Amino acid sequence: MKVKLRPWGVFQEIIGERELSMDVPENSTIRSLLDHLANKHSQKFRDELFQPGGRTIKPYIKILLNGHGAEVGSRLREGDVVAIFPPVGGGLPDEKIIHDPVHGSMCLSGLVLDLVDAPEVQRLRSIRQLGLANMAFPGANHTRFEHALGVAHLVERLGSELKLSKGELNSLLAAAVLHDIGHAPYSHTLEYLMAEYLKKDHMELTCEIIMGETSICGPEELERLRKLGVPSVVDVLAKYGISSREVACLLLGKHRKPYLGHIIHGEIDVDQIDFLLRDAHFTGVALGMVDVDRLLRTLIVHRNRLAIASKGVEAVEGLLTARALMYTSVYYHHTVRIAELMLANAVEFAIKRGGGRINRDNFYLLTDSELLERLGEIRGYPREIVTRLRYRQLFKTAYVEERRELSQAEKKRILKTYSGWSRVHELQSKIADNAGVPRGYVILDVPIVDILISEPRLEKVEVPVLVENKLVGLSELSPIASALKKRQAPRYQLRVVAAAEYVGEVKKAAKKILL
Repeated sequence: MKVKLRPWGVFQEIIGERELSMDVPENSTIRSLLDHLANKHSQKFRDELFQPGGRTIKPYIKILLNGHGAEVGSRLREGDVVAIFPPVGGGLPDEKIIHDPVHGSMCLSGLVLDLVDAPEVQRLRSIRQLGLANMAFPGANHTRFEHALGVAHLVERLGSELKLSKGELNSLLAAAVLHDIGHAPYSHTLEYLMAEYLKKDHMELTCEIIMGETSICGPEELERLRKLGVPSVVDVLAKYGISSREVACLLLGKHRKPYLGHIIHGEIDVDQIDFLLRDAHFTGVALGMVDVDRLLRTLIVHRNRLAIASKGVEAVEGLLTARALMYTSVYYHHTVRIAELMLANAVEFAIKRGGGRINRDNFYLLTDSELLERLGEIRGYPREIVTRLRYRQLFKTAYVEERRELSQAEKKRILKTYSGWSRVHELQSKIADNAGVPRGYVILDVPIVDILISEPRLEKVEVPVLVENKLVGLSELSPIASALKKRQAPRYQLRVVAAAEYVGEVKKAAKKILL
């Protein structure tokens, strides 16, 4: 039967591998596995692992079986993963073990550990990964911080599989840890407002932070951090001799080595793999499960492109299907969309009103809790929306157009009609005026626009597959890929929601204006 071994620290240095797939006899124990390794590798391995005499494991060595503590006598089963960690003080300097609910035990050291301690990354502890998805999925309270750690972990695993150079791996690790530092509060919830007021999205802001052109921290906070001697991400990258521009090019898909950019952001990338697994785990929606081991073992580099070996087609089909279903079931769930648009409208009101502690120059710098606190200080509409969100008194559906397949011409028309925060805001205000209800109590939601602008990956199913030394599109091999390309992720095309007491009037007005 097959089991996996993941050595850490000094054990990894001795073995020379991050992960080993091993054939062991039935009814093997962890002890017999360790004995086999001690016999196979150098005396140094035995000395690091066992007490003199070779009968007992050294104190403080930690052994995990499938991410949980285990005894050396524990029996192994097919597919088990055994991790061994060096004694306290052994292995790599400044090494920390993080126990992650998705990937199990992850080792942070060197560049990754220093970047994680930077304030721009620590801020991500206070930015929820799925915005206000906990309105529909109570467990969805995980943050961008743990997602960044997960992406870095997958980069290390894939880097080992592809045998990337140290320089390539370091650039990718930096991009993995930093790829979300430009997110506004509640992740994608305020992306429309960023485009309206900053004329850029979170990825462009991320790259500006990495390049040292702007900061996610205010002047007073920067001064406090300077007194504490806390280095920024710019300082950390400089310490390791990593080019900020190269990391930014990776994130923007403009790197001179395309396959490196594809690893972070492409048809199949470690970002997607982690967020699908992580979001499925915390929402409890099993539709997002991905065969990550198979994917990582079948990804290859061919002619400067990241591709998949033909034996990995089924694993890719699984990822694309999981992605499509998670967008429908979780990311564009109507309750989540209503809550997030209510919040975005409250922030817009606060910015337009002025005079408060939320303005066009700082709304995107805040954390989730800071945003709600400041909105709650503004009397009237913002405070009411905060109260509604806090106690889940959400707007109700007044009008909906169901999902259907769209032609390219129809997509262009929708983009022209509903693209941009100002245009959507103008239409929802028009509906409110026609219905005779206060502005702000009618909200227009056109999710397909978000997907066409912000999530082009959903239509990118032509994953290159290596067949007989030639790259072909996945749809040539898989009818599933072709079907997913046509499928619209949201369950609805357009939705108008309103405060419960106004639903009747708004329904009539929406039909007049939108039909």
